[in-house]
Amino acid sequence: MEQSPKQTRAEGATMDTVEAASPLSSLLRDPLFLRIWIAGAMVGTIRWLEVLAVGVYTYQETGSPFIVACMLFARMLPTMLLGAFAGAIAERLNRRYLMMAGLASMCLVSTILAVLALGGKLAIWQIATGAVLSGIFWSGEFPVRRTMLGEVAGLGRLSAAMGLDSATNNFTRMLGPLLGGTLMSMVGLEGAYALGVILYALAFANMATLAFEETSSTQIAPIGVLTSIRDGLAYIRTNRLIAATLIITVFVNLFGFSFVSMVPVIGEHRLGLEAVAIGVLMSAEGCGALLGSLAVAAWVRSRYFTITYLSGSALYLAMILGFSVSPLYSVAIVFLFIGGLGAGCFGAMQSTLIFFAATPRMRTRVMGVLVACIGAGPIGVLHVGLLAEFLGAHQAVTIIAVEGLIAIVVAAALWPELRRPPALPTELID
Repeated sequence: MEQSPKQTRAEGATMDTVEAASPLSSLLRDPLFLRIWIAGAMVGTIRWLEVLAVGVYTYQETGSPFIVACMLFARMLPTMLLGAFAGAIAERLNRRYLMMAGLASMCLVSTILAVLALGGKLAIWQIATGAVLSGIFWSGEFPVRRTMLGEVAGLGRLSAAMGLDSATNNFTRMLGPLLGGTLMSMVGLEGAYALGVILYALAFANMATLAFEETSSTQIAPIGVLTSIRDGLAYIRTNRLIAATLIITVFVNLFGFSFVSMVPVIGEHRLGLEAVAIGVLMSAEGCGALLGSLAVAAWVRSRYFTITYLSGSALYLAMILGFSVSPLYSVAIVFLFIGGLGAGCFGAMQSTLIFFAATPRMRTRVMGVLVACIGAGPIGVLHVGLLAEFLGAHQAVTIIAVEGLIAIVVAAALWPELRRPPALPTELID
């Protein structure tokens, strides 16, 4: 039987209740979930479209792998600096209004950049500024919107909800670069920014008409933001599964996802590809990740959360290593597709484990810390960018992939919680 949003948010669930029957089909019939989900799809599409378009444009203009890496660094830096603050703020303000404010701001930013590009007055520093503002928006959008999805879904449909949202993000990682490469070839960078204006405006209209019922922000004590962050960090230290999940997130973003900044460079310099072909190459990972996320949403239940997370992370890094040593376009696509399967499992499970293992009053705070851990990516981007400047792009990606695999093995040894089924917090067990 389909649950109402209020029913699904009941937190006194036992493990029997957590394994809800047919959670995927239930979510797909839930209009509230679908509206929030669709807004995320629009935001994700423009995010990945810009990553590809800006990377190609910057390399064409400067010829420097390091400057290309710096563009992704500028986009990712706010997640490291602001993620924890975003989570603490989001638990005390209306999350729908926060989403609307962010979407309206990004629509304005994309409009300005599109006009500058159309007039031939767009400078590299202006592109970098736009990337920073996009990163600020995403550092808040991730904990706000995923917490909204978790509240609507409830524990019984949690893995399906996070799997579907991760699948959507991965679909946009496939669709965005394809659109970005096509627009760069046919129109130029102004086309990418113009599409951003349209998608941000549509997402704003979607959220503005959403009837979302706040459930947790009105229940917290009136404490300061810094105190909220401190309490959240103290809570993480007492929960080894959450701590382990965050550690793996740091490693995958530090040594894994940072390779994305080098795909335009490897595609053009090593494989001799044009913008559209580079978009196809980058989309192969998103295609695999889409299928991996859908598999999680359809089949993975709570006893397999941790092993899915750990094995997906290791597979992703192993396939990045394979991609880095491949001299052939077709083989590189296969490696990235298989790596995407692992990335899909990783992406779906990181939010699932956080939401599953945390107590309700700590979820938004811990989600904010998760965003900060994702923010390890900028350090990885600078790391791979500097290596690429001196050693070459594909050698740099080889090095970071090996570093990441070693880090995953060490984490699995130090945190045995990653190798056994997770347990609900005692507060949620009758």
